[in-house]
Amino acid sequence: MDFPYGETVDILTAASVVDPYSNESEVEDWDNPTSVSVAGVAVEPRPSGEPLQDARNQVTSGFTLYMPTGTPISSRNRVTVRGVTYEVLGEPAEWASPFTGWQPGVVVQVERTAG
Repeated sequence: MDFPYGETVDILTAASVVDPYSNESEVEDWDNPTSVSVAGVAVEPRPSGEPLQDARNQVTSGFTLYMPTGTPISSRNRVTVRGVTYEVLGEPAEWASPFTGWQPGVVVQVERTAG
């Protein structure tokens, strides 16, 4: 589903580079990610939180994103929303009606921690 007043968000994908320590396996390199813009995304704020940890002042915040059907995104991506980069939480979920087969879109949870 495309929202006529939705926002444009960027899906970031890390490059793969050879692990500088082992020179064998590949690791993610977030210094130069590739970016794909997705328009018409509904952006719903999620409640922020303050996890209780000794000697730390952290705040977590995020969004629930409603993206068009078929948007290629996974838990390995990051998303830039309103100029801020967030981690994708878990696997995005594709909606499908069991009655009609209608597919309204992909639901993605994103979060960032500051502090």
